[in-house]
Amino acid sequence: MTILLLAILLVCFFVPSYALAASTRSNDNHTDTDDYCLRAYDVTIGLSAFQSQSRSELESEIIAASAFDFLIRDTANETGEFVPITSGYSVNFSNLVVAATSTGYSVTVTLPTITLSEPSRITFRVYVVDDLPQPRTVRYVFESGTAEHTLPADVTALLPAEESILSGTTVTPSGAFSPVRDGAGEWTFSGWTPDSIALSDSDVTFTGTWNWTQLPVYNVTFSFVSGTEGRALPDGVLAKLPAPTTGYDGDVFTAPETFRAYHMTQGTWRFHGWVAVSQTISGGDITFTGEWRWHRIKTSTPLADSTATPPPTSTPESTPTATPAAAAVVTTSPEQPAAEPPELIPNDTQVPAANSTTGGTAQMVIATVLTALVATQAFAIAGDLKVLKWYNAKKAARRVGA
Repeated sequence: MTILLLAILLVCFFVPSYALAASTRSNDNHTDTDDYCLRAYDVTIGLSAFQSQSRSELESEIIAASAFDFLIRDTANETGEFVPITSGYSVNFSNLVVAATSTGYSVTVTLPTITLSEPSRITFRVYVVDDLPQPRTVRYVFESGTAEHTLPADVTALLPAEESILSGTTVTPSGAFSPVRDGAGEWTFSGWTPDSIALSDSDVTFTGTWNWTQLPVYNVTFSFVSGTEGRALPDGVLAKLPAPTTGYDGDVFTAPETFRAYHMTQGTWRFHGWVAVSQTISGGDITFTGEWRWHRIKTSTPLADSTATPPPTSTPESTPTATPAAAAVVTTSPEQPAAEPPELIPNDTQVPAANSTTGGTAQMVIATVLTALVATQAFAIAGDLKVLKWYNAKKAARRVGA
């Protein structure tokens, strides 16, 4: 008899210890009566369980999680084995409500009497935590990953706005940012820290890093070419070339629209246009080529006036007159635009004088006209002198006759 009692005590005190060692739960509830050895574990559930399951499903899940272990004392035999109770008991969940609690709700298990006048009972607790999705604040910040370079406004303007997202959601910020030009370099986005996170019980902040790199520099130059065969551009035209400059990949440059004409003795150089008015740097230098064309001045000599008055005679009674010859007339070619204020008028040294007789002809015409004018004046003076001499002789004769 003594041996039997010792066996019962060992079962009630040590069997639950084995079960506890195998459980991850921190609280072991045990009650020993003359009829039973009772064990049950506390249970923790979330508010979401009330929403996702029916009441009966939830209670069954709690019972399974509590891992009941009920043994009948008087069933022990010589081997020390006891008959477990798997039915016939009742569980009172009346204290369990849909609300989070840190102290837990008591749940009582009642087993039928065997030898005692009162049923045997054991109580365990159900803790309810608020695991429902809660709004969490998600913030974003940018930082420079390059020492001595501060993020420009064009980069900070790309910062995502603060968001409110429910807990339980996995947030992965987008890293799709285009490079941003900044002076002689470019900012590129390298990533977020962390790159992804599942929201739980606190707000989170994502930090995005940007790195600055120096861009390669490309040359932008200008050149002029002659669009008139056999004639080279003079220095006065070449002096109008725009100054060279530099740029970076993707920069767009537009050449000046036009230039003032360059006037010379025998004609005018006029700007005809650019081969390409606008160009974009794409991994290399660019050059703008502009064309100038030569417009020669055309001259013509008018025919002599057949109605000109003949030279005066020596007759004293008549006073000779002369009609000056017409001056040379200068015209331009039909393609010649209206004259502009001259900038430079150097001698045209590009075409030898022997190749053009127009200038010599004009000079001969002018010399002839001047000679005619001088001769006319000489005849007029001679006539006046003869008249004066005749008048004086006649006057002297009258005085002698008197």
